[in-house]
Amino acid sequence: MAKKFIQNNNDFAIAYYRYSSHAQSDASIEQQREAAKNYADGHDLQIVKEYEDAAISGTTDQRPGFQLMLSEIGKIRPAALIIWKTDRLGRDRFDLAIAKKQIRDAGCVIHYIAEPISGDAPESALMEGVLESMAEYYSRQLRTNIKRGHMYNAQNCLFNGHKTLGYKAEPAPEFGKDRKRYVIDPETAPFVQKIFEDYAAGRPTVDIVRELNSIGLKTARGKPFTVNSIAHILNNRAYIGEYHYGDIVKPDGMPAITTPELFEAAQKRLILNKRQGGQRANGLDPDSAPRFWLTGKLYCGECGTPMQGCSGTSKTNAAKHYYYACGAARKHKCHLKYVKKDKIEAIAIFMLTKCLQDTELLASLAVDVAAYYQREHEDKGYLEGLKAERAETEKALNNLVRAIEHGIFSETTQARLTELESRKKALTEAIDAEEIKRAIAKHDISIQHFFDEYAHADLTDPAVRDYLLDYFIDKIFVFDDRVIMTIWYGDDKKEITWGDIDFEIKRPRKRKKGSRASASAPPRRRKLHIACGAFFMLRI
Repeated sequence: MAKKFIQNNNDFAIAYYRYSSHAQSDASIEQQREAAKNYADGHDLQIVKEYEDAAISGTTDQRPGFQLMLSEIGKIRPAALIIWKTDRLGRDRFDLAIAKKQIRDAGCVIHYIAEPISGDAPESALMEGVLESMAEYYSRQLRTNIKRGHMYNAQNCLFNGHKTLGYKAEPAPEFGKDRKRYVIDPETAPFVQKIFEDYAAGRPTVDIVRELNSIGLKTARGKPFTVNSIAHILNNRAYIGEYHYGDIVKPDGMPAITTPELFEAAQKRLILNKRQGGQRANGLDPDSAPRFWLTGKLYCGECGTPMQGCSGTSKTNAAKHYYYACGAARKHKCHLKYVKKDKIEAIAIFMLTKCLQDTELLASLAVDVAAYYQREHEDKGYLEGLKAERAETEKALNNLVRAIEHGIFSETTQARLTELESRKKALTEAIDAEEIKRAIAKHDISIQHFFDEYAHADLTDPAVRDYLLDYFIDKIFVFDDRVIMTIWYGDDKKEITWGDIDFEIKRPRKRKKGSRASASAPPRRRKLHIACGAFFMLRI
């Protein structure tokens, strides 16, 4: 037998307001609050507490205000709960049934302001059930319509509400009055381009974050930049013009901000940094262990598995030694011995030096680097973007100063004034630095300049060494007795895999017992029959 309902004997009332961002015709929270107060006054009720959820769908019961109300209603024990309509409490009949039982058990009656439900008359229960069903139907229909609209937008590469730094949405009337398309935002796109350029060139992510935050630039969501937000940008294929929505992918579906080549360079840097960041997983302390800069280039010649950095200590634990090891050998699935880090890296340096001594290769490098820097310092709008940001900052400063002159001054205005002044200073410094870089570049960008510079390259400089390694080398295959380095040639940079090379054909003659290869003997350079590169071979 059902428990008899007994309403609390007081004039207390609580009120709950909810506003859904998808239903713009709904009454706002302020309108609901005003109507609730008028209703309470007209029914001799006293609102003792209010709860609200702004822009949260009624299809879920995971709403902070809603859950707080349910947790406190048994303690407050009001006589009435005032809400705008049935659907404000929720749009799922099962959630509503559970919530209403909890409200009823607390001795509270629900009062609806804008719906004809009142009293204990039988028709009230029927009307309430009908309205709840209509609310759930409306919610499901709305969700279906929204999904259908999003799919239509995706098929036509239109804006689906997802903000992306570097782009803005403009009307696309040919698809309907409310449809929009992605276009490049001239004020923020240059910053995106520079993020890719800086990162691909080896600039640390934390430095990029620090610079962007210092000039006051915000993410697409209006928040300060973090390492994760930079990683999200670098992985976003929208910047090479690829439109994505769910499973729908449309190449050239939106205007590109960066080039596929620069995007790919950034991906290589991400992979390299991820591998180097995995030193801790290999038993290494990233803060104290040396950098294993051949990671991503070094492969086992016996089985083709990538080689990883690792370390070991002497028998007396007095010294630590560093090695590159075949990933399969570490699992006892390959017999390749560990190779000392210093030894294999010295061989790589020797091989890079030989590349630079080849005038044909050096000339190709100089041409490519000069062309890259010429593109790098072309006017892409970055300097203009900085100046536009400074102009906006100066405008905000002037408005704030006028407000202060009219007597509006507080701790908030003082903090805002300090923030704007710091931002203006950082922007001015960034503009000055960019103008100086461009002035210097006009004199230094030439093929002859880079030919001379790389002919005497300092391979102890990590930035120079990493660039040359990536430019010249595809992979380095390590055996117990020799090293084979495959070299790019041609513009396509087709990848050379372990299976592409017949190592047995190139296996050197067995050394005579007691003989050793000269450390200074130059490697022999041969063309591969597969026509995808060249290689050096060095016996060790």
